[in-house]
Amino acid sequence: MDKQLTRKYDDLIDYLNGFQKVGVACSGGVDSTFLAHACVHALGPEKVIILFGDSKLQSSELRRSIEERLVSELGKAVQVKKVAVDPFSHASFVKNRKDRCYICKKHVYLEFLEVLTSLEVDVLLDGTNCDDLQDDRPGLKALEELGIVSPLVKTGFHKEEIRRAAQSLGLRCADLPSNSCLATRIETNSEIDEELLRSIEAMEGFLHRCGYHGCRVRPRGSKVFVEILSGDIGRIAEPSERKKIITYFQEYGYDVVLLDLQGRRR
Repeated sequence: MDKQLTRKYDDLIDYLNGFQKVGVACSGGVDSTFLAHACVHALGPEKVIILFGDSKLQSSELRRSIEERLVSELGKAVQVKKVAVDPFSHASFVKNRKDRCYICKKHVYLEFLEVLTSLEVDVLLDGTNCDDLQDDRPGLKALEELGIVSPLVKTGFHKEEIRRAAQSLGLRCADLPSNSCLATRIETNSEIDEELLRSIEAMEGFLHRCGYHGCRVRPRGSKVFVEILSGDIGRIAEPSERKKIITYFQEYGYDVVLLDLQGRRR
């Protein structure tokens, strides 16, 4: 880390040292994993409870591998708890209105807080960073209502700083593309159902196997919109790649396959 980033990381550790014991909401992405790593550094693994919301909104691969991934990043002594959550039990979530993320986040974090109360832990941390505050994220309202603490915001961390710090610390997740739950691929006001989520997972899995990590697949009626990292757009434009991908989606039942030419950032 350079001097400025080192100072910011030291500020984070000093801030975390103000807690006795913490729970950390962790999705396996770079932000929350970096925060969890800092908590273990500051407080020791015995004072940190890592909470993962295990639901049908995540890919099957992530649900299978999350504990192993976190142990590899944070050490064998880390305490990881998979908390079963079922957003489909809330009709307001299934309706997929603009407040879907708020409803889901509040449900998940209430479950986390209940687990922490049973363990006599009175604070839950999450990996929100300063860049997130500039985006349209209804879920942030749930954090405010529930008193969730966001140390990366408190100490002024932005996404690229988190990536650089994570890389300096040797975290394998440092270059992982940003991810979000599968429900974000479904158009607002279109009901969410498990069959559609699994089909999206399968289609994104196909693109992953083709080497397009960090992709998004967004079904819209007879059309499907594909988003890939900006660095992959040149490759997907090659005739053989286009043919392979178009054929796959047409066999899946989509007449038109559209590509977002802006590309995604990590």
